[in-house]
Amino acid sequence: MKATMTKNRWLTKALTNQSSFKSYLEPLAQLVRPKWQANGFNAVVIENRVESEQVFSLIIRPQRKWPGFIAGQHLDLQVEIAGVRYLRTFSLSCAPKYQQQTGLIELTIRQQEQGKVTPFLANNIAAGDAINISAPRGQFTLPKNNQPLLFIAGGSGVTPFRSFIQELSLSEPQRDVHLIYYNQATKPLFALEWPLLMNTMPHLKVTMIDTAQKGLINEQQLLDHCKDLEKRVAYLCGPHGLITTSREILLQLGVAENNIHHELFGPKPIENFTIDNDAEVVFASSQTTVNTEKDHPQTLLELAEAAELNPTSGCRMGVCHQCKCRKKQGVVYNTLTEQFSDTGEEDIQLCVSVAAGDVTLDL
Repeated sequence: MKATMTKNRWLTKALTNQSSFKSYLEPLAQLVRPKWQANGFNAVVIENRVESEQVFSLIIRPQRKWPGFIAGQHLDLQVEIAGVRYLRTFSLSCAPKYQQQTGLIELTIRQQEQGKVTPFLANNIAAGDAINISAPRGQFTLPKNNQPLLFIAGGSGVTPFRSFIQELSLSEPQRDVHLIYYNQATKPLFALEWPLLMNTMPHLKVTMIDTAQKGLINEQQLLDHCKDLEKRVAYLCGPHGLITTSREILLQLGVAENNIHHELFGPKPIENFTIDNDAEVVFASSQTTVNTEKDHPQTLLELAEAAELNPTSGCRMGVCHQCKCRKKQGVVYNTLTEQFSDTGEEDIQLCVSVAAGDVTLDL
């Protein structure tokens, strides 16, 4: 059976230069149904709800064959802007049981400054619009036990925790959960919802910390607000700085390393990385060459987009692997693993790779 499937894939590739006949037929099908996609799942926007000045939620009805999700997972959303398709990755911010009961899902999204996709979604996507989404994925999910939980969130990193807590309120309302939510806003996300959830979950505690007044996360804050944290399974979600600092503090305070889980929101900053000279990046298939500046390192994805090559990308933080590309030669630095590559051919992720010298890519 496996050999037959492999043979079919090879035949399809040989005849159509596509991975499936659906992909080959996509341009023809779009003459009749412009929004039809060979890959992913069709969905309809039910509402674009404003949460704050910078944050909005898309309430979406996926087609019936969409497989459903586990609390804490994320998906890719595809949108077309000026004839170019873009993929972005967002956490599901609702409970799986909500989707099972209503057929709807929610994505809560922060508009990125100088971003292309999130401002477009906020200002141009409305009820009735058709979009394309992927199946859900991700391992940032709850443990299958009844251990007490500690959630530490920063900014829009609170969205998967809303999914967790909504689901627990319906399935395990007695669960011991403490959410510590760092934000810099007069209206924290879901501020009206947290008290309602605490009413249904007697052992849920939500601590909101305004970083403008109380400062960034530190050891004393955690000890003051959660005195038994060493007994809890910790989940961290937010900017890179919050995750790194939280993890270091928790380890110092006795939380076991295997009891600390994290999900990064946004790309990891390019820190402590320098090269001696400017570098040349060659995009071989596009016959395009760009020069990097040693004092202003950029990811290969940023360089490609600045050259208007528009490579496929999604999460922009090394999670979804949509921007995988073949490096023909040269050395790159991976900002996620903080490791340098070899000089030879290999697959890399454009969004977390920085040229450490002259590099040639098959793009």
